[in-house]
Amino acid sequence: MCTNFTDFYKACPKDAYPLLNINSLVDGVAGCELLSFMDAYSDYNQIRMHPKGEEKIAFMGGLKNYCYTVMSFGLKNVGATYQRLMDRILSGTIGRNVEAYVDDMVVKSRREESHVEDLKELFNALDKYKLKLNLEKCIFRVKAVKFLGFMLTQRGIEINLDKCMTIIIMRSPSSVKEVQ
Repeated sequence: MCTNFTDFYKACPKDAYPLLNINSLVDGVAGCELLSFMDAYSDYNQIRMHPKGEEKIAFMGGLKNYCYTVMSFGLKNVGATYQRLMDRILSGTIGRNVEAYVDDMVVKSRREESHVEDLKELFNALDKYKLKLNLEKCIFRVKAVKFLGFMLTQRGIEINLDKCMTIIIMRSPSSVKEVQ
C-alpha cells in the first residue's frame, strides 16, 4: 500500500528530535571483543498510532475508508519517533553495551564472557515493549560487522570493501563532458 501524505506533511510540524551522530555510534564500538547486530522487524509498523492520529492519515480503498493503526512508512516524523522510542527503551544500555540508530542495534561487549549477559539485557528491554527483531538480518557473536555502511571491528572502523569496489572498478572519464 502506498499512500501520498503530501498534504498531511504541510500541516504537520517537524519533530526536531535529533538522530544520533553516526560517527560517535561507530566510535563507541571500537575496542569491543564481540559484537552482535540486530535489526527490528517491520521497523515503524511496530509502533502503535495514537488513536487521535489514526483518522488524520485515513485513506479510501474501493468504497471504504481505512486508517493505519500502526505508524506507516512515509510519515514525516517516523525516524524521530522511532529513535525517541529506542532511546527510552534502551536508556540504561545505550553507550554502555548497546548502540542504536533508529531500527539498527549493536550489542558490544568489551569482554567475550559478558556478551550473553549483554544480549539478555537488550532482549529483556525489547521483550518488555513487545518489539520484535528480523532474525534474517541479525548477526550474533562476531568480531566484525557492517553497521550503517561501516565495517566495525575490535580495532575500530575499517575499510568496507563493498563500498570501495565501486570506486576501484569505475572507468576513468575519457572526455571533458564525462569529467564534468
